[in-house]
Amino acid sequence: MKDRPNAYILRNCGVITMDEERPHAEALAVAAGKILAVGSLTDVREAAVGFPEFDLGGASVLPGFIDVHTHVEMIALSRHFWIDVRDLTDPDAIVARLVDRAATLPADDWIVGQGTFGQNLPSKEQLDAAFPDRAVAVRWTMHKYVVNQAALDLSGIDANTSVSPGVRIQRDAEGRLNGVLEEAWDMLAIPAYSRQRLVPAIHESLRELFLRNGVTTVHEIGCTPEGLRAMQELANERSIPRLGVLLTAKPGHQALIETSQRVMQILGGQLGDDRYWVQGIKIFMDGGRDGAFRTDDLSGPAEGWGLLTRLYPTLVDELVTAVRAGMQVCTHAIGDLAQEIAVSAVERVHEVFPDLDHRLRIEHFFNESFDTVNLERLVAAGGLAVPNPGFVFAEPDDPARRQPPGADKFSLRTLERIQGRIPGNSDTAGAQPFTTNPWFTMQCMLQLKNKNGVEINPGETVSVQTALRAFTVDAAYATKQEMLKGRIAPGLLADLAIIDRDPFATSPQEFHQVTTLATVVGGAVLHGSFSDGSPEPIATL
Repeated sequence: MKDRPNAYILRNCGVITMDEERPHAEALAVAAGKILAVGSLTDVREAAVGFPEFDLGGASVLPGFIDVHTHVEMIALSRHFWIDVRDLTDPDAIVARLVDRAATLPADDWIVGQGTFGQNLPSKEQLDAAFPDRAVAVRWTMHKYVVNQAALDLSGIDANTSVSPGVRIQRDAEGRLNGVLEEAWDMLAIPAYSRQRLVPAIHESLRELFLRNGVTTVHEIGCTPEGLRAMQELANERSIPRLGVLLTAKPGHQALIETSQRVMQILGGQLGDDRYWVQGIKIFMDGGRDGAFRTDDLSGPAEGWGLLTRLYPTLVDELVTAVRAGMQVCTHAIGDLAQEIAVSAVERVHEVFPDLDHRLRIEHFFNESFDTVNLERLVAAGGLAVPNPGFVFAEPDDPARRQPPGADKFSLRTLERIQGRIPGNSDTAGAQPFTTNPWFTMQCMLQLKNKNGVEINPGETVSVQTALRAFTVDAAYATKQEMLKGRIAPGLLADLAIIDRDPFATSPQEFHQVTTLATVVGGAVLHGSFSDGSPEPIATL
């Protein structure tokens, strides 16, 4: 078999192909990193004569999962360099943990605490009292944080600081800085983490949070050049999932590029290979939940409006420039006004290029909705809504506290009816790292319950088939890679997730307990093993 690298047969298993032509099979053959055959054991053996066989003991085999939107570098920082305070509800307890852990950190490192959505974090005054001489930042999410005076001073931020579009420095009733910043992480003078420190942290995060859960392709929103170099280095070693990178355009959170015609032409040249490539660009229209550009805010002072980064003509120009170069664009738009701009811009692109299969995406679209008009417009114009079902976990129990008031939340069944697909993603930068497990997010899709078990929109739950499609077929389509992955069919990449049970025979409340026995990327086992002995997983760093 030396002339057939990574060639083998998997048998005694339930193959859930996600392929309409052959939904189920009992065996499959892999050769040269691709699926050679799938079907009955007899048929597979005929197609793969002499291949070694591995008995999976009745396990289920699925296409490897695809995450269309996440933040790996931020996750790695929160796991390896920052202090996890997500489990604490008392601000004093959070400060105590920060004080305790600060003594173990390098002197040059800022003290960064990772919180989560809606958490009661310490005030600037509490942080100042505990850390009068050392910079501290505590994050709710990647969009909003509270910092102390030392952090403001080191970063050169004061009452006279002007900010770029899409950024807010909050003040108290007397006009003094209260330490709360929105979309301003780039303004903080946090020393850059070296590639030498980032490589093992990113490696561990990709393996433990993604490979361990059957994820074989990750679409990363780029954070820093050093982080991207670290990921490319790891990709070259073929020990992590495939990585498609989205580069954020200025202005916006952690912007890495400008949307000039020259830049778009360079990026549109299919840079990279099937292990690490530039997938497209990301554009921020507004901020996070509190910085969303909404109609309701316009009745108040402009300083309280959502954080709009650009106007409609600018977005149209950016989208047209990108699609001319063959680039896919993912536009972040949470508030209804930001979404109106984004939908209208996609419609304009469709008018300019009526026959182009652009698949321009609007991230977070249909997390909240009042009707289906804009969704229908987006779909008719060839765009894609990419909501985040895992966010339902953080929704308040009280409907009156949900943003925006009166909106339907996570109407997934309606989205499936109109759009036909729900692209799977985790979209976490540390606030909810458990959403990197597709089985957790699929459970959210099946139940639509928050962390306290409160039903958020029970009439909009979806089927197991739909949840599985989200992270396979739908995710492949949303990233324009459906001819390469997302199904188990001859000629497609041999990216597989082998699990310990049949998902169709598993209750929704147990989905997060599904165990991945092996994760296969290009025919190579990168996590776990086959049941009766298999190729050794590639060594970790």
